[in-house]
Amino acid sequence: MPRDATETKQRILDAAKEQVLERGYAGTSVDDIQKAAGISRGTFFYHFPSKDALARALIERHAEEDHELTESLMARAEKLASDPLQQALVFLALHEEMLGDIGPEGCLFASYSYEAGLFDDRTHALITGALEHWRQVLGGKLAEAMERHEPRVPHTDPYLLADLAAGVLQGGFIMRRALNDRGLMSAHLRQFRSYLELLFGVSGPETTGGVDRAAAEALTGAQ
Repeated sequence: MPRDATETKQRILDAAKEQVLERGYAGTSVDDIQKAAGISRGTFFYHFPSKDALARALIERHAEEDHELTESLMARAEKLASDPLQQALVFLALHEEMLGDIGPEGCLFASYSYEAGLFDDRTHALITGALEHWRQVLGGKLAEAMERHEPRVPHTDPYLLADLAAGVLQGGFIMRRALNDRGLMSAHLRQFRSYLELLFGVSGPETTGGVDRAAAEALTGAQ
């Protein structure tokens, strides 16, 4: 595809994301997207044969970006800390930093899930796959942590903890928008991180927010 065509397609997807997050999928028309993107209807249908095709392309792009972000932040956390529990805490701290800077208005996964009946099985599979990837990355790291640090609550499931973190993030999008509080999502995630510190008993004079001092200093320097 020629470069200008690729750029036009991305502009359509960007406009569609903004509109869907603002209005919901059902409340967003092709005309809304076309106007927001500054293109003709013919140009829209040249790139996407239907609104459903655009919906799938939009969530495919979002899932790819989410996968790359999760992998890159965990890789960064693994460089900043040596202990798996510390790595999990740094991973969440990096999300706090990102959310504080970006202040996103919403998440397409959540938006699509609210209107689940409007999408086909392929689209649902993309959302399920993305959430499962998060669960495996963070839950797997917490499972490693439990081999070194015994949680204070018996029968703690590391993968349910990862699900809970995802719920904190998704719920934070709703609360941030409803209360118009830009810092709320980071605050929610910080509170969850504090819970993990208490759960694993890592808060104390030798730690800084559950992260060892060397990792904390590296994280501060990375910002």
